[in-house]
Formats: sequence, structure tokens, C-alpha cells
Amino acid sequence: KGVVQLQRTKAMRSPLIIWLHGLGDTGRGWSHLKHELRLPQAVRYAFPDAPESPVTCNGGYVMTSWMDLETIPIGNGLPDDAKGLADSTQIIHALIDAEIAKGTASEDIVLGGFSQGGAMALLAGYSYAKRLAGVACLSGWPSLRAQLTERVGGGANAGTPLFIGHGTQDGVVLPECGKDAAERHTAAGVQVTFLDYPAAHGPHPAGMAALRSWALEALKLEDDE
Repeated sequence: KGVVQLQRTKAMRSPLIIWLHGLGDTGRGWSHLKHELRLPQAVRYAFPDAPESPVTCNGGYVMTSWMDLETIPIGNGLPDDAKGLADSTQIIHALIDAEIAKGTASEDIVLGGFSQGGAMALLAGYSYAKRLAGVACLSGWPSLRAQLTERVGGGANAGTPLFIGHGTQDGVVLPECGKDAAERHTAAGVQVTFLDYPAAHGPHPAGMAALRSWALEALKLEDDE
């Protein structure tokens, strides 16, 4: 009789990038990210939509927004919409919880975003109760600054790496915001990769290339290119 060989199969990982869009956009507006990052096929993406609410800086017009914004451009003196930030943090934490419940390990999840989505990624990522693979913020800013050191340094993600990219010609979210986020999170003990590049308020090839390299390392993936 032939010998039946039992082959041990390694559990397949299912890395995930959750990406949060900016003011007035939708998740679909960032669906190009997977083509720009060109990460291995095993990586999945989720692009949730923000809730709709009136936005003060746009005359109270109702649009997708993770929080209310009083003025644009956004600088380091931006007042925080504490309720909006708390409500959206709860939404984002629930999204992560749902992915974990479906079998994705928390340490296989990167939370990132652009503009106010980047601000939310910083807040929701570093206040999440389980360790994530990484947090990424493009053209964003730190919110609830007075509590940032305690929130980040005392949380489950104190050791979670952070990528921050910001355009030096950004007139919507001023470059000082990206630098401030990098400095504050570094001071709280986070390993921060910060890159600025000659761009306005939007993605830039150099930023995408750096984000790709960072994501490969954060998710512990081999480059298949």
C-alpha cells in the first residue's frame, strides 16, 4: 500500500489596510491606493465612508466628514470637535473589531488616512485597545493634543510604528501640522517615519514610494516585485 503523507499547511495571513478619506470625499475616492502601493496580493483594503454632517467651514453644508472643521486652512491652532472625534473614533474602532472578529489578527492591520482621515487614523489608531501593525497619516494633523502623550504612551499601540507624509506646499493642511504630529508622537515614544515632499494637498509619488516601503516592513511582508 502507498504511504499517505499529511502535509502541514501554514495558516494564511490576511493583512489589511484600512484607509480613511478626507473631507467631502468617499472611500471610493482612495481606491487607487492599492494600485499605487503595489503590495503583495494577499493584502486587502477597506475604504470606509465617513458619516454625513454639517461642516462649519463650508457654511454648514452637509457632507461626508469625520469631524466638524471651523476653518481652512488648518494649522496647529485648530479647535477640536471633541464630540465628532469621539463619535468617529468609535466607528473606526468598531470597523477594526469587526475585521478581527472575522479572523484578521490586529497586528496584521494598518490604519491610515489622508487629511482629516489622517487625523482620525492618528487618534483612532493610538487609542485602540489592541496592538496594530502600523498607523499612517498623509497630510493630516494631531488632534486632542493635550491628551496625546498620555493617550499614545500609555496605550496598547505605544510601540506601533507611524508613517507621516506631508506636502511642503500644502495650503489646506499647513506643513506645520505634519511636523507637529511627527514631533509629538516621537516625544511620546513612537517610532516615526516622517517625509515631506514638494506637493500641495494631495498624494505625491515620493510619498507613495516611501509609504509602500514602510507598509512592507510594518506588515512584515516580502516584496514580490
